[in-house]
Amino acid sequence: MTHSYTNPSEKVDTSNVESDSTGHVDEHGWTVKPPISDRECIYKALDNSRQIAGLDRKQVARLCDEFEVERTAEELQNEYPPL
Repeated sequence: MTHSYTNPSEKVDTSNVESDSTGHVDEHGWTVKPPISDRECIYKALDNSRQIAGLDRKQVARLCDEFEVERTAEELQNEYPPL
């Protein structure tokens, strides 16, 4: 069975949208991010728990400041690529 609909938009090459040239590929073909340091792992966990009920927010903020990892603009760009 055929339909009479014709797509009016132009074709767009989106082959590069989901490519990730910065990560490594494992034996199954999945992109794997490079490992992060223990300090950055602790910081990310603390930063994600800033608003969790039952935690002292001032204490969590102080610990975040203590464990914060300085990153370059390029490292931030790799972590949060533009949409």
